[in-house]
Amino acid sequence: MKQTLILLPLIAGLAACGKADGELNPGNWKSTMAMTKFEIPGAPPEVAARAQAMLGQSQTTEACMDAAQAKLGVREMSSSMQQGDCTMQDFQQAGGTMSGTMVCKGAGSFGAPQMAMAGSYTPDKVIMTLSGDVKDDKIPGGKASLQMTLTSERTGDCKG
Repeated sequence: MKQTLILLPLIAGLAACGKADGELNPGNWKSTMAMTKFEIPGAPPEVAARAQAMLGQSQTTEACMDAAQAKLGVREMSSSMQQGDCTMQDFQQAGGTMSGTMVCKGAGSFGAPQMAMAGSYTPDKVIMTLSGDVKDDKIPGGKASLQMTLTSERTGDCKG
């Protein structure tokens, strides 16, 4: 019985030695951003067709994530995708899911002043979906709805 009592704290201590929730694995990461929704209610057919043609188009980048960046985890990855004068508000993460709101001054990096973010993560993969509305008198109907998905995946060790 005494041996069991001695082993319990040791086992509990070892269980706590893993990665923190949201921590990522360092290495080469490939990120792909794809437009998954672009709707312009009330747009003429040719404008709507151009918007639909953008669906499925994607941009891919690769970057080396060092150990310090990986330790900062998904919160830092979510913040690093912000471009221009944008901040992530209400960010929450736990147990493999995350959410927040990206708020941008002016038009923002994606054209929407505010975008909802939801996603999932493991130490080797992060998937985020951003969705929001663009309001502008120059847009037919004055509004467009858009959604983008960012998938980032560790592809191996850093190159070079």
